[in-house]
Amino acid sequence: MAGIGFELKKLFVGQGVLKKLRAYAFASIICSGTMLLAIALLLGIQAMIKSFDATQIQLDIFTSTFVHSLLLSMLLTACMQTYLSRYVADQIYNNNPERVMPSLLGASLIMMIPGGIFYAWMLSTADALTLFQKLLNWVLFMELIPIWLQMSYITAAKDYQSVLNVFAIGIGLALAVCIWLMLFGVDVITAPMLGLVTGYGFMLAGFMYVLLGYFPVGSGSCFRFIRELSRYGDMLITGFLSMAGIFVHIIIMWYSPIGQTVTGVFRHAAMFDAASFYAFLVMLPANVNFIISVEVNFYNKYRHYFDAVVNGGTIAQLNHARDDMKAVLKQEISKLTQVQVFFMVIYIVSMRYLLPVIGFTAGMTGMFQVMCIGYSAYSIGNSLMFLQLYFNDRKGAMISTAVLFLANLAISLFTLSAPSYLYGLGIAVAGIAMYLVALPRLLWYIHRINFRVYCSQPVFPMRKDTRWMRLADRLDARAARGERKYRGESGKGA
Repeated sequence: MAGIGFELKKLFVGQGVLKKLRAYAFASIICSGTMLLAIALLLGIQAMIKSFDATQIQLDIFTSTFVHSLLLSMLLTACMQTYLSRYVADQIYNNNPERVMPSLLGASLIMMIPGGIFYAWMLSTADALTLFQKLLNWVLFMELIPIWLQMSYITAAKDYQSVLNVFAIGIGLALAVCIWLMLFGVDVITAPMLGLVTGYGFMLAGFMYVLLGYFPVGSGSCFRFIRELSRYGDMLITGFLSMAGIFVHIIIMWYSPIGQTVTGVFRHAAMFDAASFYAFLVMLPANVNFIISVEVNFYNKYRHYFDAVVNGGTIAQLNHARDDMKAVLKQEISKLTQVQVFFMVIYIVSMRYLLPVIGFTAGMTGMFQVMCIGYSAYSIGNSLMFLQLYFNDRKGAMISTAVLFLANLAISLFTLSAPSYLYGLGIAVAGIAMYLVALPRLLWYIHRINFRVYCSQPVFPMRKDTRWMRLADRLDARAARGERKYRGESGKGA
């Protein structure tokens, strides 16, 4: 994530209002772009389906299948995203750009094969869908997997204008295809599915084009990235717990007294899903402000401290740089919290007048308000977790996400037998718990950063020959032999 902040800092140079708005737009897209796209598409397509006199059953079938493909693909790839971010950063730092793109292919294959099989089984139970509709939804799911993984790579490309263009065209294309097909008589389930496949397909190709403009096609085994699993395997757990922690309450509510079967194994809890959907938007200010306020402004102090480390600064200089870094970090976290709380209050108050207009009951509005508190706390806690990874406190990050997941799971299960106005309490308690655990851990870690830098490393470099390293080396050697053979055959043919 640091690379985003460092690059955005250039966009904030100067006092022009339009330039600052442009930087905020880029930050919004990079931080939450894929989710914003999903929300914009879902709202837009739902409105179009209703305008073509779709029945409630048809609307539920489309919404449920889309949401399932979205959430399942996000949960499936979450474990890889955090790990791949570290892998890409290491390859760029070590000047091995040729190793980057093959890892995207390898990670996509690892996720798509089991994920595709499992989701195909889920769709096989959906009797309300035609075979063609099942195929379209399966293709959408398979597109989403590499798109989520691309987000771990796209921030390194720094071509934010192209990224913004890809998002905008993807949204427009999906909506245009949906409208065009329905105008020509295609049914209200098939048409939006085709629109989504087209829009996300364009995004997949567009992001790949941006990445190939920055990284070479590469060489070697596409599975070489597993070599570092012995060192950074805990990041797989952290990534999954972080994503599962913000969605587990939704899945639990599908099987609550308010949950209903849509078709096959596809379920939903319409009232809770709608409340959660709108509450999720409350996180955007914290996500954007973290990138701009914390990373951009904090970087100078961070860089100053490690310059003192590299250049042989004295203990007094190191302590002074550390204290400055800690003070600025506290200030930025305080600002981040204040901005998020302010926006949350404004959002809750203003939505009290809008939600009844779009059909929210008093109970749904109550769920929405509770989840707004939870998602706000989570957004700040998640920012702190990113800072823990920033300082390589991987254990702290894993503890923070574990608290989030376990608290949300336990409280959400408890509320199944509680009154409906308590639904959503799980994410509220979990978000607050994550914040209360992550903040003191982060400040404690920074206070001891001198020890972490100088004393927690081995005195002598140690090379561990793990099974992951041996497997990666064998695959890499096999890929190298294949490349040499291919070049030899190509030479003979020429």
